[in-house]
Amino acid sequence: MALTFHTDGDLGLAQQLLDALSSGKATITAFVVGSWLQQHPDWAKKLLDHGHELANHTQNHRSFPKLTPVQMEAEIVECRDVLQRLTGTPGAFFRPSGTANGTDRPSSAVLDAAGSAGYATVLGFDVDPLDYRDPGTAAVVSRTLATVGPGSILSLHFGHPGTIAALPRILDGIRAKGLEPVTASKLLG
Repeated sequence: MALTFHTDGDLGLAQQLLDALSSGKATITAFVVGSWLQQHPDWAKKLLDHGHELANHTQNHRSFPKLTPVQMEAEIVECRDVLQRLTGTPGAFFRPSGTANGTDRPSSAVLDAAGSAGYATVLGFDVDPLDYRDPGTAAVVSRTLATVGPGSILSLHFGHPGTIAALPRILDGIRAKGLEPVTASKLLG
């Protein structure tokens, strides 16, 4: 199963999350918001140095269903260019922001914009504990472990203390199910 995180928010919390991932011996696919990475360019190297992979989650985290195709492509291209400049690669995956869920097929406009920007894969997710709503540590753990299974892609977020507190229990629970948390590339490779 793949661990994916959307990057944004406070750097202190981001560091706590990075430390929890290191302690839990887990690597993630970090879907970066380009504007966040531009503000904190050292985080590109920091994430890569810890074995994590970076992917595109738009430049400004605007709600994709409300954007025109031209605006969608601009959001993807801007983030792609930030990734390319800071890491030497645009990342293998794109995930739109502001979608209702991670299991619906992306619209043809999203697929076309991603393809035009060089992304063959628009990666969704099937496990979403809604941690960005800050429901509390216990809810994040129980919602995750109730639905995660072989081949799952888990969507979590930087910048939320409850997610950081939940991570050790989530990793233990995933492993108790006989699963190994990996990056999206490793899962799909």
